[in-house]
Amino acid sequence: MKKPQTRKMKNSEKNRMVFWFFFTTLTLTQLVMYISNIGSEGYAMHSLIYNYYNDSFMDFFNPFNVSRFNHPYEAVTIGEFSFYSPLYILIFRFLTYFSKSDIYDLDKSYLTHFSETMLIFIMFAAISTTVLAIIIYNNKKGNVPTKIWFLFLMIFSAPMIYNYERGSLVILAVIFVFLYMLGFNNEKPYIRHLSLLALALAVCIKPYAIIFLILLLRDKKFKEALFGLLYTVLLWLIPSFFIGGPVVIVDAFSKFPEYIKNIWAGGAAYRTDIFSALDIVSMSLGYNTMSNHSVIKYIIWAILVIGLIVCAFISKSLWKRILALSIIVIAAPFAELETSLLFLIPPLMLCLDSEDERKAMDMVHIFLFIVVFAPLVIHDCIINFENNIGYEIYLHSYIVSIAIILFILMLLIETVTMPLAGIELNDPKPEKSDKPKKEKKK
Repeated sequence: MKKPQTRKMKNSEKNRMVFWFFFTTLTLTQLVMYISNIGSEGYAMHSLIYNYYNDSFMDFFNPFNVSRFNHPYEAVTIGEFSFYSPLYILIFRFLTYFSKSDIYDLDKSYLTHFSETMLIFIMFAAISTTVLAIIIYNNKKGNVPTKIWFLFLMIFSAPMIYNYERGSLVILAVIFVFLYMLGFNNEKPYIRHLSLLALALAVCIKPYAIIFLILLLRDKKFKEALFGLLYTVLLWLIPSFFIGGPVVIVDAFSKFPEYIKNIWAGGAAYRTDIFSALDIVSMSLGYNTMSNHSVIKYIIWAILVIGLIVCAFISKSLWKRILALSIIVIAAPFAELETSLLFLIPPLMLCLDSEDERKAMDMVHIFLFIVVFAPLVIHDCIINFENNIGYEIYLHSYIVSIAIILFILMLLIETVTMPLAGIELNDPKPEKSDKPKKEKKK
């Protein structure tokens, strides 16, 4: 007897499977969050927010308070350094005009106690979230219900909830990077240059976003990459002039290393950087955490980052290239928080809309996306590292950091080791139509 032949699943069927797996699973986790939050009288939400009374919304009100000073790089109070670029400061200086100046004589933690400052924050959060939603809605493939469903899942995802509580301008950087991705390959020159301006704005808010220039370098668009760098320098210097005049422009060069040192050394709970992830992995294996200055830790960090850069160059799948670069922004800094997980929205959307031939490993990527965006309501356990005092990790970050490491390993396996083994990476091939071809007329 002949063995029954198994029917090969079509790519359209694989896409439907990916669609339902992602949407139903993430929807169920959000329903669990709402039910748990009601049942625990709000306590379940503590696993998704920073949860420090004197530090709530401080990613918004710290620069709000710092913006009244005339230098973005120097110490503004004893023991506190600015982590904010000139553009960052200029944005918040504009926002301060909507409130009374005498409230700045109080401690910055009191800014959350005034209706006018909280209203400024609410308006900023509402406008930025709306702009991001419009971009997603206009570019997400699918029918209207699918777009609205995806928007709902993103707006109430774990990174967005955390970002609401922190009030970070990272959401603006994500918006500008999104606009850059939508326009850098456009046929019209003025659209491409607008996309480069968008990337420059993103870099002036989140400096690590400069890594997205690799998308241009990969396509050998060196001239446009230089324009992107030029726009970035200009958008860094022009706000410096409006903050403190020509002197600050000079200091923008001379004290730039100090600024880099400041942003490299920051961080607290809810971290997603590679250094914390390596400590988490070592703890999970039963070992003590690595020292902050361990040579082995820096070597592993360099290998992973270089591997992701190689992925961004050699992968033939656009969403995987963007995923690799997004993970560098999320995990390469010394101490990065969960707010930067918003950079995973563009590659997630591209992954769901991809017409590439689906592979089995794509389902693993989808599962990891769900882990990152799912508002997991778990006990807000704090893990203090022995050799990493002051850099505690919440259990939610513990899970997300493991997911980030798995993302990196998956990308390295798929786009680095496979070509070395002689396995060709898939080309983006549209699915063949099932309709019969029309016969040519004689």
